[in-house]
Amino acid sequence: MAKRTNQTDRTRTAIIEAAGEMLFGSSRPEDFTMQSVADTAGVSHRTLYRHFESREALINAVGKSFDADMVEAVASDVLESFQKWTDAVEDIVRFGRLHHDVLRKVTAFSVINGDWRSDRDEAYWRMFRAEFPHLDEAEARQDFAIFRHVLGSASSVMIGERFDLEPDEVAAAMTRGVWALMVDIRRRDEEAKTRGEGS
Repeated sequence: MAKRTNQTDRTRTAIIEAAGEMLFGSSRPEDFTMQSVADTAGVSHRTLYRHFESREALINAVGKSFDADMVEAVASDVLESFQKWTDAVEDIVRFGRLHHDVLRKVTAFSVINGDWRSDRDEAYWRMFRAEFPHLDEAEARQDFAIFRHVLGSASSVMIGERFDLEPDEVAAAMTRGVWALMVDIRRRDEEAKTRGEGS
């Protein structure tokens, strides 16, 4: 039984790796089909569908695998606290520079397909909400969206390339941006708390 489970895990891993090579390599989105992934992984079409019921499910699995690698490369404890997340700017920039081609492709694919970022985003959202609990829900979501964008490794890649900045310059700019946002958000959170206590 254990041998069969190991073979199943190896097959699944081979499929995810083949799909990842296609997604993040030179393939165009329209070339990414279930049949082309099966061919690249060296498995049958039927085997592929036993592991992944749809193209979207496969893309989500690849994305989650990539996310796990990113979190490990940035800091294994980055999702443990708001402070650790906001302190990880240099690691985020370093990861972004190292994987800039992949991140560009990930960004393009994730806009069109899948919801594989939702687990990590949900964890970040919970930390953000715990840090700023008094903001109106709609306002908090707006702030979080911008905050999340500023602290994104893909964002650091785009900023650096577009403005020809060195990694330390990108990290410094991101740090200033994060702290400016936090000062403003904290001020509004405190005002909302005061209003709540006064009513």
